[in-house]
Amino acid sequence: MNLQKEIINATSEYFENNLDFLKLSDASKKYKDILEQISNQNMDIEKGRDDIHFDNGKALGTFWAALCLDDLLRTRQFIRGIDKAIKEKMSSQKPLHILYAGTGPYATLILPFIFRYSKEDIKYTFLEINPFSFQMLQKLILKLGLEDYDITIVNEDATKYCIDSNNEPDIIISETMQNALVKEQQVPIFLNLMNQVKNEVIFIPEKIELSIGLNKAGVSIEELKEKRFYKEKTVFEVSKEAIFPLNQVKKQAIEKFSFEKKQIVIDNEKLKGFNHLLMITEVQVYKDEKININDSGLTTPIFIKDIPENLKSSIVIDTQYLISSEPKLDYKITFSDTL
Repeated sequence: MNLQKEIINATSEYFENNLDFLKLSDASKKYKDILEQISNQNMDIEKGRDDIHFDNGKALGTFWAALCLDDLLRTRQFIRGIDKAIKEKMSSQKPLHILYAGTGPYATLILPFIFRYSKEDIKYTFLEINPFSFQMLQKLILKLGLEDYDITIVNEDATKYCIDSNNEPDIIISETMQNALVKEQQVPIFLNLMNQVKNEVIFIPEKIELSIGLNKAGVSIEELKEKRFYKEKTVFEVSKEAIFPLNQVKKQAIEKFSFEKKQIVIDNEKLKGFNHLLMITEVQVYKDEKININDSGLTTPIFIKDIPENLKSSIVIDTQYLISSEPKLDYKITFSDTL
């Protein structure tokens, strides 16, 4: 069996509607084994582990980027979401142009599709900033016999990449994020790329939400994994609708872009029975393909503050997403009786 057929067979489980964790785990191991066999490269070395730092976040080291495949539901949901977006766009237009920003060493999220479509149906732009990952990506393309496919590979920073107005993508993919949108460049990449294209371009993930939540008193971390929490309010959203609405007169200069501050007040009556404030991440990959709370390392709730017992005041939370060398949702928590 050749490598192309091996990848098709190994990744077929991602497209099954019935979720079977054992089969999914086995499929992911086979997929990873194939990719490691192709690369034949030890990434657990200094240049493989080193992240690349910028003034708007970091790009993961090659070793860490390759590990993302082990996050089973994250990988499955992204692949399924991309599949739906391709089928939707393919029905109205050929060839499609897919821009994949932050491919890592393996272009993990797009390989399951390349051999399922005719080379005339889709053209690709692979964008990767890490030189070591880029080198491995080039090797992968050669070993898989993809030289005859319409694939452009670019070793550039996706937060500054200029899209050719005569070759705009139909779908943009970028999964360059961590839980709570900290440290990595997901938000700057979204801002830069979506600022250059028409509104009908699909960006995957379609929506990322950060919310403030509450954890029930007496509930252990193990029980929290069973989703025993309360989501209070969304305080930050990354989506076309939230950042580039259709009624917007013109798009902002990205270098001057800043996100609005938001304040939420949680009344002390609502706080009864809860003992922790949480930050919650939810990802809508595309349409009904979602990564819900606790489904993935991307969506594990983060404890941010204890709630005092018998609290007689409300809690006031001021938030603002900040882009810096370490992007994050900045927050300040105060009690109303101390204001």
